[in-house]
Amino acid sequence: MTEIKYDNTIPEIKRAYALFRRKYALPRIIPLTVSFTIAIIFGADFIIRSPSEVIGYILTALGLGMLVSLWTRPILTQKKLINTIECLNDEKYSARFLDDRIEIETEIIPKDEQTETIAVSRHGVDTVENPDVLEQAVQEDVRPETTQIGITTEELFSAEDSELFCLFVNRALIYIFPKRCLTEEQAGAVREYFKEKAI
Repeated sequence: MTEIKYDNTIPEIKRAYALFRRKYALPRIIPLTVSFTIAIIFGADFIIRSPSEVIGYILTALGLGMLVSLWTRPILTQKKLINTIECLNDEKYSARFLDDRIEIETEIIPKDEQTETIAVSRHGVDTVENPDVLEQAVQEDVRPETTQIGITTEELFSAEDSELFCLFVNRALIYIFPKRCLTEEQAGAVREYFKEKAI
């Protein structure tokens, strides 16, 4: 069994998202790009041949709109994802590579590197800043969460570049294992694990 401990930085998340797009999005985007480009060409041809016909303008406008949407939507999605992640607390991870599954334990680290003190009242949950009300507060229970990824029950694909390993699960989730957190031996073990499991 190989076990590693790591965290993820924003640049690493961006890099992993780019790998994910190359694997899953580009094979779909390229044929659609060709289709929309053809629609634009046909529309432009209609406009040149029959400037009074509306269909040429509609075809061109639709093709341009779909083309712009197709290429800008992933960028906007990534930006929204990064903005959301930046607002969250830091997380540390432990991953265990077992024979039939991968276990990933997530530990949430509050931004002040301490357990956040919160007060519960009829108005909801508030962060306690006034030391006088500490007696009315409770400590937020931060427990590690464990995710189990079945080797044979999930659709898995791995990718590696010079800085990280990525594990894509069911074309929806990305797990990032940065090489800066691994020894050469650990990096070799992770690489061999993915190769042995044909991931």
